[in-house]
Amino acid sequence: MIDVAIRNAEIYDGSGDPPRRGDIGVAGDRLASVGTPLAAGAAHEEVDATGFAAAPGFIDLHSHSDTSALSDPGCISVIEQGGTTIVNGLCGFSAAPIGPEEPAGLADEEPIFGYPDVMFDWDSIGAYRAAVARARPAVNMATLIGHNRVRRQVMGGDGRPPTSAELDRMRSLVREGIREGARGFSTGLSYAPGLFAEQDELAALARVAAEEAVPYHTHMRYGERGVVASLEEAIATGERSGAWLNVSHLYPPAREPPAAADRLAELVEEARGRGNEVTFDLTVFPRGGGAWVQALPGWARDGGHAATVARIRDPGARARLVAFLDGPDVEPWVRDWDDQLIVKVGRPENAGLTGRAIAEIARERGASSLETALDLVVEDGQYWVAPVIKRQDHLDRLIAHPLCVPIGDGFAAHPVKHRDLGLMPKSFGTFPLVLGSYVRERGILALAEAIRKITSEPARRAGLADRGRLLPGFAADLVVFDPATVANRATEADPAARPVGIGRVMVNGEWAVIDGRTTGRRAGRSL
Repeated sequence: MIDVAIRNAEIYDGSGDPPRRGDIGVAGDRLASVGTPLAAGAAHEEVDATGFAAAPGFIDLHSHSDTSALSDPGCISVIEQGGTTIVNGLCGFSAAPIGPEEPAGLADEEPIFGYPDVMFDWDSIGAYRAAVARARPAVNMATLIGHNRVRRQVMGGDGRPPTSAELDRMRSLVREGIREGARGFSTGLSYAPGLFAEQDELAALARVAAEEAVPYHTHMRYGERGVVASLEEAIATGERSGAWLNVSHLYPPAREPPAAADRLAELVEEARGRGNEVTFDLTVFPRGGGAWVQALPGWARDGGHAATVARIRDPGARARLVAFLDGPDVEPWVRDWDDQLIVKVGRPENAGLTGRAIAEIARERGASSLETALDLVVEDGQYWVAPVIKRQDHLDRLIAHPLCVPIGDGFAAHPVKHRDLGLMPKSFGTFPLVLGSYVRERGILALAEAIRKITSEPARRAGLADRGRLLPGFAADLVVFDPATVANRATEADPAARPVGIGRVMVNGEWAVIDGRTTGRRAGRSL
């Protein structure tokens, strides 16, 4: 006897090959058989999947759920859209390492924090992974180790190059983190303190990742350098270090023509032609999402959040900031105040800001939008905005590229508990949007290829050898869905609206979702 027999499914095994109809057998937390007919009565539980597709559990290669998933281990926003594994520690922000004096100020300094009910009872990647295991999340969780976290622990928020001793200490922390289970190293070069790092520092740390045989993921500098120059720097860093480079959420500015997306893909292909392993990923919604403080110049962020607040409060420094933000060197989205939708706050008492544009809040306060944006940094620190910064035709071209993986770039969120902190549609609907809009409605991707991009390929990039495929002996993470109806329903007006068409989700052999809604079972693991 096996535990579960899923019968008559259209099986997409994650390879990108065409589907085949058949049965799937589950024994314990493993797949016992895939495609082979199962005899009547062979299993304790029978599931008729006639008319449905079965695929490996979806894997989000780029999540910021490091602490949100500990705040609510049910991970409803992930599991109900078919996600069974999330990879955290991206954009240079990871939950560890943490010094003993740091937890109180983390929410002000780094945008992945800000969940006040999370107890920071860890100091290292290994201890963080143990905390994840104790929390028993509904989904599997893996992490990278982030440069911002490492640099801040060694150098604080200082905007200067490291000394040789400091660089050695950072290298040691990165190596320790990888050996304790981090699946890669990440940077966030639009954020402090990562933006202060020059290429020598980045290459030295990425070289540790190469030596430990894990990839280097980078959120590039963007800003005034431009996306092409930023990508060229990232590729050069990968070449110098010898690391497998994965470029996070790669896209051109929305104002550029469609061919701009092709140029970025060509740069990646050219680097691969020189013998470098280079890949990229991309969010699938036109709206972005990130801390507003990245709009500020580096000098304003030197020294950490307290120093930034002091400058905003100082009349002379504030005037200089206003001149910069009103000047020609800022990206166009910064001045589109009616489109700067606040989607996350760092403090629950500021819940009234979420879902509103900065311009709307400014009108209510009787102040300019620019002055209001600066005031909100003082009031809330790492509040997130989500302007429309991507063109759909850019997204379509890049998502269709064989080297691109669709990502969520959001948070494991509870639709009620986390509402006061802010919710984003991409946290609830990324995978259904891919399967519904990009596959069925617009034909940007074939279904088998889309499934490969959200299963086996992210598993490969994260080094998860027994996930991402429907193969005997692999982990029993799988999704049963209706290709004819699967769709995202989350919107700006209702960011927590649940998707449709996701029938069942299994994590490590246990049903986490039945009939589209969570069962409350939490069988996820710290990978």
